[in-house]
Amino acid sequence: MTDVTVNSIFAINSILDRVEPLAREIPGVIAGLDPECLHRMRVASRRLRTALRLQAAHAGMADARSFFRLIRSVTRTLGEARDLDVQIEWLKEFLGRCQTRERSGVNRLMLRLSQARGELQPRIIRVISNITPDPAFRDAMDRLRAARFDAEMSGAVTADADIQYATRVIGLQLDSVIQHSTSLLSRDAHEAHHRMRIEVKRLRYAMEIFRGVYGDKDIDGSLDEYAAIVKQLQALLGDLHDADVWVARIPVLSEAETERTEIYFGTPRPFSRLSPGYDAIANDRSAFREEQFEKTLDFWNAATKAGHWRSFRELLLRAYRGRINPVG
Repeated sequence: MTDVTVNSIFAINSILDRVEPLAREIPGVIAGLDPECLHRMRVASRRLRTALRLQAAHAGMADARSFFRLIRSVTRTLGEARDLDVQIEWLKEFLGRCQTRERSGVNRLMLRLSQARGELQPRIIRVISNITPDPAFRDAMDRLRAARFDAEMSGAVTADADIQYATRVIGLQLDSVIQHSTSLLSRDAHEAHHRMRIEVKRLRYAMEIFRGVYGDKDIDGSLDEYAAIVKQLQALLGDLHDADVWVARIPVLSEAETERTEIYFGTPRPFSRLSPGYDAIANDRSAFREEQFEKTLDFWNAATKAGHWRSFRELLLRAYRGRINPVG
């Protein structure tokens, strides 16, 4: 029988509760009719991976590597497709506001991205169809459900150890975000901005995972206010990264289309009809990138000046101390 003395029922549930949101999107992703199904499944896989990374050991999963690798394969398989879905949707929007002479290039690029997206679907179906039948998935579910039942029979409740661990994880992740914020000192530190985005995302997911370990009595619901701030920062950095991807990809896509044109016509000259569209996309995304950097920098500076990060840390510590050293 599972040793319930070393397992946290909160940790067990934090993993199991993130499996169902992933599994319920499988039919929609396989059908491939609604891009939002894929988006939700990708996000669910990230949340599940975060829960595994943070909670597997506390949930009695001494070795969760096979299950983690399985879920990571889902995230990676869906990642490229999601990026293409987002880019195709943006091109549709841009097509409605670009100049007439630019539309041929925009339409051609939309065609190429749609073709690439279609080529990914068979691999997506193959990977997604094999998630729940995979032995790593079945074994993980069996172990977690058995551990949860044992913990429930023992009458286990959220322990001080859960509060201590949650506070430490969130606090250290907040420190990591603050450390990576130095990247905003340079508008051209593209990779560093991307890394900060990842750290902010990890902070948000950690806050979501451990939200239930703190009662409203402990923090008066204030954790949700900080979660909203972190979510907004993640969105700003996400838009910044999306623009960076466009700016980096357009020269590559332009060169590839030029080569196709030369192979088909024997000369690259016909590409001149398409180049205004490619150039317009590059210029639009470059300008957006500059605007987005300023918005991100202003948001970070305003949050810092308002003392949000300091008060967030103080809130965590106050809630922790209130649970392990209750007054009266």
